[in-house]
Formats: sequence, C-alpha cells, structure tokens
Amino acid sequence: MSEMQQIGKSILVSPNLGHPIILQIDRKLKKKKFQMSLLFVSDISDQEIFNQAIQNKIQLLPLFDYKWSYKLIFVKKPTGLFSKWKEKRARKKRKKFLKEKMEISTATDLDLTQLKKLKSQLHRGDPIFPKVKRVEISSLTSIRNVSNTEELNPEEFLVKNKVFGQLNKFYKIIIDFNPSKEVLKFLKERNFVMFDIHYPNSQINYHSLVISKQKWNDFTFIHATDLHLAERNDRLYEIIKNWTESSIKESVEEFFDTIKKKLKIKKKEPIQEKADFKTPLRKRLINSNNQFRKFIKLMNKKVLRNELDFIVLTGDLVDYTILSKLTKNLDKINQFRYEDSNWLIFKNIILNTPLKEKYRGVIRGEELNCPIFTTLGNHDYRPFPYDLTWADMYKKIGLNASEAIALNQLFSASPITALTKTSLALNGYFSEINSSSDFSIKLGNNLFIILNTGSDSFKNIRDLITGHPSVTGVTSKQIKYLENLINNQIDEDTKTFLLLHGPPINAEGKKYSINLFQKKGSRFLRRNLSDFKESLIKRSGKPLYNARIDGIFNVKYGCVSTNWEKLIEFCKGYTILTLSGHTHTNREFRLGDPGTQKSNVYDAPPFKLKKIENPAAIFYDNYSEIYNNTKSIIENGPFIVQTPALGLGSYRHPETAGGYREIIVKDEKLVSFKVHYISR
Repeated sequence: MSEMQQIGKSILVSPNLGHPIILQIDRKLKKKKFQMSLLFVSDISDQEIFNQAIQNKIQLLPLFDYKWSYKLIFVKKPTGLFSKWKEKRARKKRKKFLKEKMEISTATDLDLTQLKKLKSQLHRGDPIFPKVKRVEISSLTSIRNVSNTEELNPEEFLVKNKVFGQLNKFYKIIIDFNPSKEVLKFLKERNFVMFDIHYPNSQINYHSLVISKQKWNDFTFIHATDLHLAERNDRLYEIIKNWTESSIKESVEEFFDTIKKKLKIKKKEPIQEKADFKTPLRKRLINSNNQFRKFIKLMNKKVLRNELDFIVLTGDLVDYTILSKLTKNLDKINQFRYEDSNWLIFKNIILNTPLKEKYRGVIRGEELNCPIFTTLGNHDYRPFPYDLTWADMYKKIGLNASEAIALNQLFSASPITALTKTSLALNGYFSEINSSSDFSIKLGNNLFIILNTGSDSFKNIRDLITGHPSVTGVTSKQIKYLENLINNQIDEDTKTFLLLHGPPINAEGKKYSINLFQKKGSRFLRRNLSDFKESLIKRSGKPLYNARIDGIFNVKYGCVSTNWEKLIEFCKGYTILTLSGHTHTNREFRLGDPGTQKSNVYDAPPFKLKKIENPAAIFYDNYSEIYNNTKSIIENGPFIVQTPALGLGSYRHPETAGGYREIIVKDEKLVSFKVHYISR
C-alpha cells in the first residue's frame, strides 16, 4: 500500500466563507482565464505525493439566484434559425434541472411550495475543474513579519491551537481555470458570481470565490455587527409559550414572590402584573437569529438589483460558543467540536440549512447571495451562556422578569462562567468560517483592513462592572502589521477603511461637574454628550475648540485597551472611515488636529493611572446625516463610527436592534455612510 493510500487527509484552509478571494473580470467579459492560490493543510509530508493526490480533485461550483433558476424552468420558445434544435436543447437542460434540483420529472408537477423552496437556497451550477499549475510548501508566518500583505500564508496560531488537529503541513496550490458559458451568461445580468470550492473528503468552502465585474470606482458595501446568534434563540419562543400555557400560571402570586427574591426588587418598585402576560410575545421577543434571517432577505434583494458588492460582519457573530444544551457538561470546554457549537448555527443561517427540529416563532430564511468578510468580537471568545436575569439582560430581548426566571430553569448559567474566555472557543470559527485573524483586501485603490480586537479586557475592570466592557485591543504584532501596510499598500491615492469590533473611541454618555454658583442642592451639573454636538456649538457662535469632547469626557470608555494611542494615530493619518460595533449604539466621531491643546486619557483605571497623550482632537455629532456630499465628507474626515447592533439593541433602547450601515463610494470617493434598520 502506497503512502498516498495510507495517509492523505487534506483540508482546504483558504479562501473560505469569511475571507473569500475576489477576482476581477472586465464588463465585456473578454477575460476568459483566471489564476488563483489555494491554501491546504495535510498530513502528507511529501510534496510530490500531495501534488498527485490533488490532481483533478478540486471543483468550483458557481452559485445562481432563484430568478436565474426560474429562467431555466420557464424557458421561452426559441424562434429563428435552428429553433427546433435550440428548443430540444433547452428542454433537455430543463428536464435535468427539474430532476436534480426540484426532484420532479416534469414542469407540470411544480407547485408553489417547491418554487418557494427554490428561492430559499442558491442553485449550484455545473462544476468547473481547474488545472493545478504548481504546488509550493507554505511555511507558518507571524503577522508582524509579513512584508507582502497579500501572500497566502498560514498564521502560526492555527498550529498552536491545533485548529486542524494533528495536520500541520501547509501547501500553497496555484490553479488556472476558465469560467463556463453558464457563468459568463449569468454575469451579463449580475455584477458578480460566487463559487463554492469542493475538495473530496474535506469540508466544502462555501461562497469562497467571487468573480466580479467591478472596477471598484463605484461600489456599495454593508457593515453589520453584533449578530449574537445562538441555538437557544430559536427555542425561546416555544419554551415561553409552553410555560405560559402550563399549570404554573395557577400559582402566579407565589411565583411573583420567587421573582422578587431572585431579582431583589424593592417594595416600592412595581412588579409585572398578571395582565402583562396578555401582551403578545411575538411583538416583544427579539430573536437575534430571526434578525439575521431578515437581514439576509433584504441584502439578497439588493444583490438582485446590483446594488451591493459585499458585506463585512465585525464580531460578536455568536452570543457564546457551546450549544446551550451542552453547557452543563463542563468537560466540553476542552473539546469545542464545531458540531456542538454556535458556529454551526452561524453557518447554517447563512446557507439556510434546514433546522433539525422545527420551533415556533422561527421565520423562513434564505441563503445569503453575497460575499462576506468576518472578524471576531469579545462574545466569540465566551464558551458559556449568561443568566438572562443578570444586568437586566432579558429586557434587551423583550422579555419580562417572570419569563426570564422560567427560562433560567432550563438555561442555567452564572455571571462567572459567562465571562469565561478561551481561544479554544474560536477553533470552530478558524476551521469552518475564516482561518485569518487579521487581514486586508485591496480592491482597486480601496484598502479594507480587518482587525481582531480580542476578548473582554479585565485590565479596565471599571468598564466591565458598569456593563460596558473594554476589549483587549490591538497587539504590538497588529501595530507592526499596520506599519507593513503603510509601507507596502498605502499611498496618497489609497482610500483606507478600517473595520474592527471594539471601537477606537467611545465616550461616557454623561459627566458631572461642580457649579459653585448654583443654590445648595443643585451644585452638581450633569453634562450630556449630546450637549456637545459640533453642529450645536457652531450654531451658538462659540469657537470650534468648545466642541471638543476629549478633555471633557472619557473617550476611552468601553473600547480598545492596548495600544490605544497608536490606533488613533493610524486612524487620523491614514483612514477615511473606521467602522466598529460592540456598544450596540449609533455614535459617530471625527478626528482633527489637536494643535497645541493636546488632551490625555487614563490608561486603565483604577489599577493603572498612567496618562496617555491623545494624538487627535475628537468631535461628536450625527455626521453621516449632516454630511451628505463628497466635498463635505473629504473636508471633515476622517470619521470613527459605531454601527448599531444587528441582533440586539442597547439596554436602554432595545428597539434599536436591526441596525446596519450602508457605505457608498462613487468616483473613488466616499459619498455616504448612513445607518439603516431592517424593520424601517
């Protein structure tokens, strides 16, 4: 038995769902040949044997939307020369499609249910078999040592965390392929086509290749963040409905006594009465999974109108990692099988994979018909769920206190385990969704930098206990990576977008100051962040420096902890727009030259009272609404903005859930970055 037969397990690492490769084709579709790189990890140590093992095994499957599929079913009768031959060929193609995709033999057997099913998932076209041009050994690299930022090299944490088990031999494969006639025909109507990449005995890398007609002068992308997906979200509605219909309602007074003790409610505070149960749950409950399903449907409509090119999802993709039904088995923390994690839920919603069990309240979904780029958030590091009564979390998802208590009997958790964090929680993400922790994409003169800002930071303990945790921030390796980009990718014509989970700037919403001229009892004056909007200060006729919020508010509240000042310096000097999430709110800042009036921030109070110099003047307002033309955006940038959460709203405003930001570029200039909501 040969070595190739004895061993030979190989996994396609990159490109993947969360970091696809985008290739460009001219709008006249004259370019007929493409070359690209694939990254594999294998247990085959011999390069020549690996080369033999992959020959003629890789497949590229093009993805087509349901409108294209309808054309294959409802074919117009051909006319003109060779019409009979064309009709016979079309009939044969339609019969094959109906048999393979619809599982029926004739078009007359079609019904509405089957047509809806066709809309729910993308149609996979005939496979393309690329040619393997060469195979190269790809060594591990540290991100700080990357000089050519577009090189397809594996990052060292993949082996360190045993993301692919014992596999540790990496190969870079160069392939050539020609798009099929089917693909070229599709591109006459659409701006891009996506492909799945198949390799035998390996997972399918879905949506991992894109051929686009864009020149990247005029394009649109969407920023969404804080999805908070979890398997338990789809179960909440049915569990609560069953509970409210059960015999426990007969002893409701006794149950309210239990709630009061659990939540330590004061006597003067009103408790939810029995009448509250009459409020329809479907109008109150916010299912983050359903929010994402609605978002996907909305984005698919934009793709059909050629109004969207890609989506960036910046962290808190899942609410926590391990499936809720497994959380009582703490030994699972050392395993983190993808099949037992919420990473499977994230992927299943994107692909619209049918649920194993049907739950009431779960809406019908669709497969996402748009490429995505992903990064991590602090929740993605957390293995365990949290108690829904902790910090009034239940209010964010539209529940009342009694329902939260009932749910906790099934989804038990404690605040301590909820804040547990481990890099092992990410193995399902790195193996199935995106093998890159930090990366950049160059499209035309546009550079998109996507950084991982890490897990919850216990360095800023004050932020954590006030319910606005900071994230660990950017490491020295990531700062070195940004320097490499400055030296190799960024020039005066480059339009740089920075995308991350933790915001570089966030301010406490209020500040108290002593007013000595007020009467006794009114000496503490509350100063709200909204009182310092730049447009208000300008209208009052005061000098511009009066609008600066740095020096007045803590602008390093609940944001990145490490290398804060270096990140602000990069944003100020090289970006036009920085997009983040984490806070679940819509806040927009702009950076200016501080001149001689430089301000300082505390590094990490109360443990570290060292002050850091702030390299920028910071202003606050609703800039995406105020500046609605290219000239004003260029003159007043750069901007650092927080996008509202797609999954859940803020504690005070749960109704703000479902937010996303649409970024529009025309003639290589940023013209809009407004916030929209899926329900408005």
